[in-house]
Amino acid sequence: MHNRHCERKRSNPVLKLVCLLLVLSVSACSKPVDDASKLRLGYLLNASHAVPITGLESGKFSNTRAQYFSSGGYLLNALITKNLDLAYIGPGPYLNAISKGVKLKVLALSSLGGNSLILDHKYKPGKTYKIKRLAVPQLGNTQDLLAKYIVGASRAQKDRYKTLSPEMKSMLEAPKVKFSKRLEYLAVNPAEIETIFAAGDIDAALVAEPWGSLLEQRSYINLSKSSPEGALSLIQELDGDRNSFIQEKLVEINRFPAALLVVDEDFYSQHQQQVDKFLKQQNQILESIQADRNQAARLITEHLRKITKQDIQENFIALSLRKLKFGTELDQAKLESLRQIAIDHKYIRNAN
Repeated sequence: MHNRHCERKRSNPVLKLVCLLLVLSVSACSKPVDDASKLRLGYLLNASHAVPITGLESGKFSNTRAQYFSSGGYLLNALITKNLDLAYIGPGPYLNAISKGVKLKVLALSSLGGNSLILDHKYKPGKTYKIKRLAVPQLGNTQDLLAKYIVGASRAQKDRYKTLSPEMKSMLEAPKVKFSKRLEYLAVNPAEIETIFAAGDIDAALVAEPWGSLLEQRSYINLSKSSPEGALSLIQELDGDRNSFIQEKLVEINRFPAALLVVDEDFYSQHQQQVDKFLKQQNQILESIQADRNQAARLITEHLRKITKQDIQENFIALSLRKLKFGTELDQAKLESLRQIAIDHKYIRNAN
């Protein structure tokens, strides 16, 4: 059904990219290289993995056998079965892996943020909008954990509101965007989200780049787009809206890691010098992205064109990169917060 839909709309470059990524989401792909001395590197074809894509396309990661994947789940399986030496992976799959006893060492943070809360066309500013069904790419993945963080904070804020005096409540607006008490989480392939929206099966979706930018271009409402940059006032925090509280939490989740560089611990103990050389190269690439995102967008666009054989728009990739931050220092407190959310929702067991 989805392939016929893609065929009818092939003249639309944005929808063409949706169809393309839908095909890529069905199976992981690889480019075999015969040189067994090279590092086996895994990564995803999305904007948060700009560092490995830029490194490969610029030739600076020449001493690797690179393999790209359509999802963190496929990549995680490759790590578990020791078919990769090191990889760029989201914090959700990483936490899942170590909870199962997989020995992975975090070498560096790669990217942060790039998450968007997308609302259906039915949303109207100033009108109450209740989210009953919320889509995430996979249950237990990074966006799912972040969604549960926002929903939990929103419900705690609602409980605080109930304790206020009638006089204080009269000074505040009622929240406009609300999460249902019986909120349902649905695992939806990001390439299918627009179809699911059109069918009326979801009210919102929490997605990573490039899906937030893509759905924006399709005229869906990105609540993250108008999120405040600074801290909220007391009144705004208590208010819970002109959507200020939820939007502030969207700013907060975009300070969480999006991609980590990890290595198999056994491999690292035997090849530390080789891995450390790679880490130095990746830090140089990361600095180059920070210095010139337009050049990074050109390299990423070219990489995607080679792999997909499609005419990807460079300005679309540049838009996605502007919504991400890049760095090397991992905030362990943020990672611990995600781990606690995963424990609370029984995705992983508490090792303590």
